[in-house]
Amino acid sequence: MIGRFKSLFAHWTRRLRRRLAGERYHPELHYMRGPGPKTKARMAGGKGVRGS
Repeated sequence: MIGRFKSLFAHWTRRLRRRLAGERYHPELHYMRGPGPKTKARMAGGKGVRGS
């Protein structure tokens, strides 16, 4: 029970700190922003990538 309380307290304090600091959620930091190097190489002709 005490461990759960500590966990909740830590969560609340983290959340409060973020609000006071003015941190905002930026979805572009959390999602992929395009194809990776293997896909780019495959589209360019497959040079340097095995198994294409």
